[in-house]
Amino acid sequence: MPLTQSQSTMLASAFKSYSFPAVTFNFSKNCQIQHSNMLGVETHIKSLLISRNPADVKHGLANVLYWGYAQIGYREIRINKFLANITPRQIQDFSNLTSNQPLPAMSQIKKLGLPEFSGVSFISKILMFLDPSSYCTLDQQIAKMRNLDGIQRNVLDNLSFSPNETQIRVSGQNQKVYDAWRHKCLDISLQYYSGSFRSADMERCFFSMIQQGNTIDARDILNNA
Repeated sequence: MPLTQSQSTMLASAFKSYSFPAVTFNFSKNCQIQHSNMLGVETHIKSLLISRNPADVKHGLANVLYWGYAQIGYREIRINKFLANITPRQIQDFSNLTSNQPLPAMSQIKKLGLPEFSGVSFISKILMFLDPSSYCTLDQQIAKMRNLDGIQRNVLDNLSFSPNETQIRVSGQNQKVYDAWRHKCLDISLQYYSGSFRSADMERCFFSMIQQGNTIDARDILNNA
């Protein structure tokens, strides 16, 4: 069934309360950059990721980690591992892969072997920063909206991610789920909000609801949308 007016309002309101840290890091000057909103984060990281300067690209990928782990205590450990192990060839291969449209599939990025970018969560963040209009994040928080009773009700239900796995694997099946998810975000935006939300924005509406402890409501909305 379609969303009720209450559900539509609840989901849109969650975007206003999205509060993930709008931060990046200047690795050349060794200082954090505080942005006024996520648009500033997106603009900065994308400019690094698509730069022709390999050092910028390296710092762009490091900033995907810096932002993504903003609320996690071991952020510096992850970033230091990335910086210590990324190779010039991997950076060049990444630039070659992402320089054209359409953007590559997650499996193509995974094949590059970029340190700290082996699962769906952070590879989807790369794609989101490259094109937030059409791409969004799929991580373990978003995966909480799956229906685990064996009855398929939303696009996330086919995600292959078991309780004993520490990350969402990149696979053919999960690629299909990811594409269905990012397109569903756009569909919801078009159907209920006249397309005013990008794919990344719509995902953040759901993420914000989950972060606020409203996972059941978020799941119900996705089931009905």
